[in-house]
Amino acid sequence: MNKTALIPPIMPKQLLRRRRWYNRLFRALIAVAGSSVVLMLAALFIYLFSEVLPLFRGVSGSPLQPLAATYQANNAELPVVQAGWPGVADFSASSASGDYQLLASKNGLACLFSPASPAGCLQQWSLTDTGDTLTSLSWLTADQAVLAGYQSGRLQQWFLLADNQGNLMLRLARELPAQPAAIIHIAAEHNRRGFATLSADGQLALYYSATAKPLWRYATEITDAVDLVFSANNQILSVYSAEQQHRFALDNPHPEISWQTLWHSVWYEGFAGPDYVWQTSSAADGYQPKFSLLPLTSGTLKAAFYAMLFAAPLAIMAAIYTACFLPAGPRRRIKGLIELMAAFPTVILGFIAAVWLAPVIENHLLALLLWVVVAPLSILALAAVWPRLPQSWQQRCSGGAEVLLLMVWLVLVSNLVFVVAGQLDSWLFSDGLRLYLDQQGIYYEQRNALIIGIAMGFAVVPGIYAIADDVLHQVPRHLTRGALALGATPWQAVVRISLPLAAPGLIAAALVGLGRAIGETMILLMATGNSPVMNFNLFEGLRSLTATLAMELSEATVGSSHFRVLFVAALLLLLFTFVANTAAEVIRQRLRKKYQRL
Repeated sequence: MNKTALIPPIMPKQLLRRRRWYNRLFRALIAVAGSSVVLMLAALFIYLFSEVLPLFRGVSGSPLQPLAATYQANNAELPVVQAGWPGVADFSASSASGDYQLLASKNGLACLFSPASPAGCLQQWSLTDTGDTLTSLSWLTADQAVLAGYQSGRLQQWFLLADNQGNLMLRLARELPAQPAAIIHIAAEHNRRGFATLSADGQLALYYSATAKPLWRYATEITDAVDLVFSANNQILSVYSAEQQHRFALDNPHPEISWQTLWHSVWYEGFAGPDYVWQTSSAADGYQPKFSLLPLTSGTLKAAFYAMLFAAPLAIMAAIYTACFLPAGPRRRIKGLIELMAAFPTVILGFIAAVWLAPVIENHLLALLLWVVVAPLSILALAAVWPRLPQSWQQRCSGGAEVLLLMVWLVLVSNLVFVVAGQLDSWLFSDGLRLYLDQQGIYYEQRNALIIGIAMGFAVVPGIYAIADDVLHQVPRHLTRGALALGATPWQAVVRISLPLAAPGLIAAALVGLGRAIGETMILLMATGNSPVMNFNLFEGLRSLTATLAMELSEATVGSSHFRVLFVAALLLLLFTFVANTAAEVIRQRLRKKYQRL
């Protein structure tokens, strides 16, 4: 044997230099690519923050040069009030539409008067239950709210609501922070729910009806004011005195947005009490937009929760079976089929769920609920009977054929459940389970969270399964083989060795699936009612952040409050998925290091 053949040939210096140069080049390219991904992610966060920050900038205002003006007071006579109202009309406030006129006396006694109604005073109330004196009165836009200022500096907002008999009444909605002196003038903005007040000591304050705190304050020396008026675009606030018009420039583009309106319950006009509402547009003039993100956030988490409730156990159990019990040949085929599910377009899944699955489940709701209970019990029953079968039967169904047997068994059990459920539905519930649920106060929508859980769970299963299967295969084989050699059963080796070691990786797989579920769009857009409700009812619909972005971003005016609140939703969605995916990757890296030490 030639000894020189065992000695590796000496490489030319030119080839070594070329390899070193290639190594440096590709190392630099990989570093640049990785840095670019990090920079792009940082740039995305920076861009979203730049669009969101203007929403939370404080209101600014500055005085302008006063103008000489002669104020013409409105000396129109008050409407004649029908007999039966004991008050004296010291104040008269007409609504913007002219449909209502509110008359009030200094002691707070008020009467709602409609010029179109010959009945005179429609309703009477007392605006104050103390000895305070009413000093100013004004309607807000859209004829649904009244502002009342008092001698003590108190400021109240009253909503015009209908009682159970349909009679109009004023109801105290909120007590706003008091001013140091009597509030002598109140001015409402045009087409918005903002308003300004002027107190007797010259203090100006700017408010928005859905928030409790003043947006802006400014101390003036105006003590002879006769009126307070907004310009048509709400950017100039004018204080009229006998001979001058004092003007203040306001920078207040987003008064309706605050931390309170985004995340707390707000009492809006026309509602019986505080609520979380997302309703950004309406055909009505003077509509008050509502931007609560909590219904959208809860809808996103609700959809992800039910999807994971369906997908995570199914995917992880399938991975345990194929990785730890199934022979290599059937495992490769089943794994390929499951991973092929990821190639299904989610728009097709959403279409099938909305058009076919939702009506089927609606018509067979009781059967589905029974199947969820009976199917696992039937599998356990088959597992209990299996060891008692003849050995010849067990050998014929080995090598993966038991999966086909189990599928046939489940088909038979499912058919039996659907037949029995049809009889039980007519026997237990004369009008059907759905109508029974409605009678019990459990509202059932055809496109609900149950449909979303099944359809979106189908889309999430492949990702969870692929990661869980790889994690279980990374468990060192000498550990499980050692346990089997010491007399442990395959199931004991899986439960006591494989699963504890792979648990962090399985958690990471679930987190990846959670991030996938949170970011899903098309299934949620097509298979839900897109109703922004605040509950986790399985039989009601939802509205997610992703579906809202898909539907409303093209309709929002660039730079508007609606436009920027959608960017808040996008930022929130990005944070959710970023945290879930980052946590999953950190867990996977720690698991890999743990396996390397074994």
